[in-house]
Amino acid sequence: MKKKVFKHITIYICILLTVTGLLYCIYQYFFNPYRGVPDKIGISLDLHTILSKEQALEDLDYIIEKLTERHPTCMDGLPEPVLKLYQKEKENLSERVSVLELWQAASRILAAMKDGHTRTLYYPAKYYTLPVTFDFMDGKLTCTGTYDNKEISNVTVTEIGGFPVQKLYDTFLEQFSYELESYASYIFAKYLNRDIYLEFVGVDTSSDIELTFEMDGKKETVILPFMENPVVQTYEEEPFVSYEIDEKSSIGIFTLKHCTYNEVYKDTLKSFFKEVKDNNINSLIIDLRYNGGGNSMVANEFMRYLNVDKYNSGTSHVRFGPYLLKNKMRPVTNKKYDSLTFEGQIYVLTSTTTFSSAMDFAAIISDNKLGVVIGEIPGNMPSSYGDILQFQAPNSKLSFSISYKYFIRPDETKNSEPLIPDYEIPAEDALNKAKELIILKS
Repeated sequence: MKKKVFKHITIYICILLTVTGLLYCIYQYFFNPYRGVPDKIGISLDLHTILSKEQALEDLDYIIEKLTERHPTCMDGLPEPVLKLYQKEKENLSERVSVLELWQAASRILAAMKDGHTRTLYYPAKYYTLPVTFDFMDGKLTCTGTYDNKEISNVTVTEIGGFPVQKLYDTFLEQFSYELESYASYIFAKYLNRDIYLEFVGVDTSSDIELTFEMDGKKETVILPFMENPVVQTYEEEPFVSYEIDEKSSIGIFTLKHCTYNEVYKDTLKSFFKEVKDNNINSLIIDLRYNGGGNSMVANEFMRYLNVDKYNSGTSHVRFGPYLLKNKMRPVTNKKYDSLTFEGQIYVLTSTTTFSSAMDFAAIISDNKLGVVIGEIPGNMPSSYGDILQFQAPNSKLSFSISYKYFIRPDETKNSEPLIPDYEIPAEDALNKAKELIILKS
């Protein structure tokens, strides 16, 4: 009898293990968003490497295949504008296609998704930069730097490499994935001194670059050389997270340069709120200016130090193979650190370059009416696509990222709006404005 029972149990266990293993395999092969994602992304081929038309088509088809498989908006296939552009770009391919041309074509297709996280990426072995930096505001490109031992200070640039600045900008907008043009214009200026991005917008970088600018009411043309910049891992000298305590004004300033969720962040956060409590600080300033995002858990951890029982962190729609899981909006029960909770005023500083998880952080504070936002409209929409999967095309080795989630901001009534600061002012003035408001309330 015992042997019979044992035999039955063994059979049931074997069946259970088999079914479990089968379900796991089905999930991994058909549903796991990360299925087929490479462990490492390598260097792209040189921009001027020539591919055959067949190779270029294979790469474009691969990009579209992954896009259709993973992106939430592609549940029923490509959106019509994206499909038409994809077909057009395929028809326009010549028999010989450079990696640059393929990068531009793929970028135009993905830009039509209107998703700042879904885009084509080029990883060079090395790149070259001009000895100037650019700034683009209100349709005007300015630059600062040195040439031939002469200082260029905030002069207006009219042409680069023989192309009007407006033409270069229009080309960039056509090929760059963005949600808000303010962010696109920032990226345009930031990377325009690099040879690969000048090539991206149509400038020939095989020789030094001709730059035309206006200075003292006169047009001047100079020839600027490129300087080599090897692509190496760099580390900031200053920490990504820091704080300062102003006892006299009763202000604590918490600065987060990028959203990295690790022990350093958690330890720094705990030390900050301990000093806030020990010094009876009444007002906090969260500085998210120039923070490009990262892990959204940084916001959840910060919330644990606020005296809030529940809050809304938003929700998401997640793509699992042929299915879209639509999570419901539910309040988050805040697991507070009761001994260190803060009940005073909160001010959040933002810039055009506050992006992704950093923007989400600001949106949680704003939409839950927990604080005041000061600065510029962040770089992407609070309700937008994100959480990327990164792949690499087989022939060109161009990299591309695809969102597999759609995030909905905490306040759904503002779903179609950007995060508009309570005080919309230039980012560089935001800290002083926050201090001014704190003084007025004291």
